[in-house]
Amino acid sequence: MIKKLMFIAWIGLIGVGFGCDGPQGEVGPAGSKGDPGAAGEKGEPGEPGEDGIGAREILTGPVTTTRGGYTLGKANLATGDTAMIDNSVIVVFIKSGGFWWAQPGIVRFGDNWTNFHFVTTRRGTTLFVDIRALTWSENQPTAPERQLEAIRAVIIPADKLRQNAEVDWKDYKQAMAALGLKE
Repeated sequence: MIKKLMFIAWIGLIGVGFGCDGPQGEVGPAGSKGDPGAAGEKGEPGEPGEDGIGAREILTGPVTTTRGGYTLGKANLATGDTAMIDNSVIVVFIKSGGFWWAQPGIVRFGDNWTNFHFVTTRRGTTLFVDIRALTWSENQPTAPERQLEAIRAVIIPADKLRQNAEVDWKDYKQAMAALGLKE
């Protein structure tokens, strides 16, 4: 009986060995998509990031100038915010044509341009950033109205500004990277 079983097993092994030879067949069509799996467990908290320099910002969306300028601000500031603003530097950028233009300075609008400047004022718990046109490319007595893509006023604590003296604060990309701000 064992001899018969050994003979059958030997024949089976020879059949399997010879059956594996031959060219590889083509890949078949993809099957249907299965059901999504269960959500995994929540991961561990990440490493804490580096402390920022405590900068704040005021950001607008698209705006149109009025009499060549625009005023933005922040109202109802907390006592800590007003103290921080009183000891800060404010840097302003205007976005036009997909580029951020540091202020004061020229901002291009297609073939035209406007040279802006700005002043900041805090009255009580409200901060104002007043942007005004100094000169413009058109030959007209009053400043033309402009479509601004956005305005960003960045409030940087003065002591942190001194610690980051190597940053070119008029370069939008450098300023945003140094402050840890995102578009």
